[in-house]
Amino acid sequence: MSVKSNTLKQTASLLTFIGGLTVSHTLLAATAEMQMSPEERDCMALRFDDFAKLEDGEAATNVIESRFVKRYEMNETEALWAYKYSRLMGAPIAKSQKHLPDHCLVRGYVTPTIRFELRLPARAQWNQKYLLNACMGFCGDVSPYPPMAGIVRRYATMSHDGGHTAYGFDGKWARNNEQGKIDFAYRANHVVAVAAKAIMEKYYHTQPQYSFITGCSKGGHAGVMAAKRYPNDFDGVIARGPTINYTNVNLINCMDNARAILDERDEPIFAPSDIPKIAQAAMARCDAYDGLQDGVISDPRLCDFDPQTLACEAGQVQNCFSQQQVDAVKALYEPSRNSQGEVIYGGLPYGSEVEWMGWVAPQLAQLKPFHYYAATEYLKYIAYPEALHVDYNWRDFSYEDEAENLAEISKMIDADDPDLRAFKNRGGKMLVLHGWADAAIPAYATIDWYERVEGFMASQKQEVRDFSRLFLLPGVIHCGIDGPGNATFDAMKALEEWVIGGVAPNSLLTQKENAQGEVIREQPVFPYPIQAVYDGKGDPNKATSFHAGFLSK
Repeated sequence: MSVKSNTLKQTASLLTFIGGLTVSHTLLAATAEMQMSPEERDCMALRFDDFAKLEDGEAATNVIESRFVKRYEMNETEALWAYKYSRLMGAPIAKSQKHLPDHCLVRGYVTPTIRFELRLPARAQWNQKYLLNACMGFCGDVSPYPPMAGIVRRYATMSHDGGHTAYGFDGKWARNNEQGKIDFAYRANHVVAVAAKAIMEKYYHTQPQYSFITGCSKGGHAGVMAAKRYPNDFDGVIARGPTINYTNVNLINCMDNARAILDERDEPIFAPSDIPKIAQAAMARCDAYDGLQDGVISDPRLCDFDPQTLACEAGQVQNCFSQQQVDAVKALYEPSRNSQGEVIYGGLPYGSEVEWMGWVAPQLAQLKPFHYYAATEYLKYIAYPEALHVDYNWRDFSYEDEAENLAEISKMIDADDPDLRAFKNRGGKMLVLHGWADAAIPAYATIDWYERVEGFMASQKQEVRDFSRLFLLPGVIHCGIDGPGNATFDAMKALEEWVIGGVAPNSLLTQKENAQGEVIREQPVFPYPIQAVYDGKGDPNKATSFHAGFLSK
């Protein structure tokens, strides 16, 4: 037999084999589909549905993956992060939660590049509500953990990446990328909500009865921005630690902090081992001012800690700080001021030192503090229509001199417009939460914004408390649960009772959990400006030992 004929014979045999495999796979797929329930088939069919015409194509959506997930058990990492995200979202689940309800998992994107994940509880288990968890930081990642946490509570839950791929405070995606900035600033949360509701209508054959958005930091900003720009998208908003004036957060707060904590060579002046010493000194001075010595500074505005007490005395070289370091600590606590001496952004609160690891001192030797990255990445890639030259020295930047040139990005991305009448008038409700121990976004900025909203609404003969309430959380850090304060609270339940039942939250029960997820302390928080005051005699770990009032030294 010739080489040619032998090759042809082998090729024919191979094609027959491949054809057999194709037939076998087809038969297997057909058999599997026959065993599916109608709901499972409807889930799988979502990837073939046409969502290209949403908002006349402006929210064109493509489902890349859709499959029904049954009896899913989270691994250790998934369970831990679902637990943590549930607290960030204000919709806590038990730490012991390991199994997810049966659900339809949907992944896709909205034009041009906004990737999302949507988990839809099985039809019999759905609570008829949609929950969007908005992304944090500079976004860039589709986290699976918020949807996992959300479906435990039977919400159709979504997360997305803000329209780009990035990690941490990475702003390079925004370099001369106008559409990317628009999506990140406000558009992404709107169009993914449009997409989610369309997909849900296909799957459930009905729209959600209620829609909510929740998030922290940039995710908190997203809820406030949605209430302003798209007041009909969501019935309720949970905004935790919100970066409401996003430009000021990065180019005043983070910028001034970066200048304080880096030397002239841009090297950190604090080591990780320095932070506990500062924290202990501040706590020793101010812990008891709220009537309890419990490792929590309930109201930093009462604190009178003097960082100069940390300075080395003559001949002392250990367990003390250089004058440069002392001046840096003072600068962190001090508010930012303009050339006229007017306060333009609040400083870091006393008690936030528990979170200075990472933000003030680098976590690793090869890194700089987070404040540096937030400031410089925003400045280089996001702040201007055209990116700054690659050799631009960030220390040459002056916010006051550049305010006019920053007007364009401020108009796009800042969510501090106090006129929220449209959201209020259509029945929307908003819970704003901010931890007093937040070392990233000082709570003072949120208080200032809330008071501006209050003033504006009053000028329109409307009451801000009719649709929005601010809760300040003692000892709670930025978007995390590891601070000394009570970081577990069911803000979602309170919001639903307000939106659906018309019962405004006059208090919020907060809890502190141990490593096993067991509640070891409870305390109420009250709407700003009211505070929880210890009665002086009851069990300090029980909520009944506190009443509404105002703290004083």
